[in-house]
Amino acid sequence: MKDGISHEELLVRFLDGSLSSSEEAELMQLLEQDSSVRESLRAMSEQAIAVADLERTSVAVRAETARQPQREPDVDEHAFMRGFLRVSFKFVLPLAALITLTTVALQEIVSKEPAPFLKISKVSSASHLHTALGKIVDLGINMHVREGDTVESRSCDSWLVLQLGDKSHITLAGHSYLQNLEKEEDSVQLRFLTGSLWAEFSQEKGMQSFTIQTPTCSIELQNAQFDLHTERFFTRLRVNDGTAVVTRLLDQSRSEVRSGEQIECKLDGAAVFESNEQPLPVDHWQCQLLKGPDISLGTVLPSFENDFANIKAEPLPWKVRHDKHVMLYAVALSVSRSSDQPVLLQPGSTLRYYVSYDEPDRVRFGFSTQRIGGIYAGKFETDVQPSQLGPAGDILEIELDLDAFWPLSPQLSPRPEGLEVSDIYALTIKHDAGLKVHRIEIIPPKKSSSNLD
Repeated sequence: MKDGISHEELLVRFLDGSLSSSEEAELMQLLEQDSSVRESLRAMSEQAIAVADLERTSVAVRAETARQPQREPDVDEHAFMRGFLRVSFKFVLPLAALITLTTVALQEIVSKEPAPFLKISKVSSASHLHTALGKIVDLGINMHVREGDTVESRSCDSWLVLQLGDKSHITLAGHSYLQNLEKEEDSVQLRFLTGSLWAEFSQEKGMQSFTIQTPTCSIELQNAQFDLHTERFFTRLRVNDGTAVVTRLLDQSRSEVRSGEQIECKLDGAAVFESNEQPLPVDHWQCQLLKGPDISLGTVLPSFENDFANIKAEPLPWKVRHDKHVMLYAVALSVSRSSDQPVLLQPGSTLRYYVSYDEPDRVRFGFSTQRIGGIYAGKFETDVQPSQLGPAGDILEIELDLDAFWPLSPQLSPRPEGLEVSDIYALTIKHDAGLKVHRIEIIPPKKSSSNLD
């Protein structure tokens, strides 16, 4: 907008027909993008129409008065009527006609604005919305996600739920990014850039199909319950109910994935692109840090031990409430994307962390979960005080029973037993203690020993 010209001035000059073509184009763009400008135009239109109605009433009154016995009007009344008629016929009546056209145009502009079909129904902690106009806002309940907007779950222990129409929903957790694309006919188009996603989609009026694009493939669904894990060069889709058709972007190969099956899509045209039965879960896991693990958060440093990696915690702003944030320093690893089989927690399972730090500080350990063949089931955490850790600088072995962890969202699941592990992490709060993670293991019941050779 040109300096010194307000929205109100543009609207007034538009109504009296004095805008240049470039200014009119600018105003049309504002009307499309800014609901407050459209509301101002409506208000001005209503005022002008009210004045026009007043003029029509005045004409009718004068006609009726002409049929009545006349009295001699005074000078002031004659002057007022002449001035009023002069202004009315010069401005009000043409303005009323212009307002009629403007109202039609405004209705056309508003009718082109797509009705939002994706909105936030639940949100936890560090999550943001990047609007198509470049603004970054904190997410809130019932906030609409419009075309071009991107929803971001920014932390290893944040999650959110999006309502899709009336029957369907999507859950994002951990470090995840989902963009709402242009809606085509009866198809919902989304782009899932990275992270973990769980969804249940049911057809309804206006939404007969559902397409998700990832960096490696395009997934078409109709009625399905599924989970999706993706990163820059890899996508894994598990369909738990319904069917999906997956197209590999590299060569346009297509494969149908049925209930109980999964498919992996990598940037490797030589790999066979077909679905397989979902593997049975296992109850043990060890991050292969020296073989290229899926690190969601953390900086890889040179290793100083032959059998240990060295991943330093990265800073992460954390929202406590709308007006307060704290800084976390965290390492997060994806279990689901680094394991070929689901990793199941059983009664008696333990988690073993190998960590070190430069300065004594409380360390928070945690993991996120989903139901086997189901949806996201929440996160579990526990704190370990410096006195329980050991001396700074040493690689410390911290073994924790499941009973030590509390649920962040007990409404999702109060206990971790029987759940699949999606992500696992360790962090310090407010203070950068130089935390490093060297290895993490999930150990089945009655097998608490580990061979580190």
